[in-house]
Amino acid sequence: MVAISGREENNAYLQTLGAKRVLPRSDFTHPAKPLDKQLWAGAIDTVGGELLANLLAQTHYNGAIAACGLAGGFNLPTSVMPFILRNVRLQGVDSVYFPAVKRAKVWERLARLLPAAFYEQVCSEIKLEEAAEYAKKLLKNEVTGRTLVNLCEK
Repeated sequence: MVAISGREENNAYLQTLGAKRVLPRSDFTHPAKPLDKQLWAGAIDTVGGELLANLLAQTHYNGAIAACGLAGGFNLPTSVMPFILRNVRLQGVDSVYFPAVKRAKVWERLARLLPAAFYEQVCSEIKLEEAAEYAKKLLKNEVTGRTLVNLCEK
């Protein structure tokens, strides 16, 4: 598995999650070619924009990409060539309107499939009083993983 990161200090963290290599995001933030060297059988994209366009251009014949984020923008500056000439599929992942009943089943399955250590690695918890200061770090791209704001603990 290969990860892409804009922060070199996250490389070791990504490797503990299973990445064998970590590539710099700067390798994917240039205007995409219509088709590029085939490097990926598939990908999960949380960024969008030029990064997603480059992934599409580099995806193998019959590959697929799941897009679940827009951190790099909602535009998709690419052509239809990966879709037509390589049969690449782009699948959106809806986390807003996905039905609650199905969502609960997904979380139950993830709880069975992923070890508790995974959640300890990717999640942190803060108190409500810490949220404003933490938000500043989040806006400066200084936060890694997911954060739970505990509303009950004082």
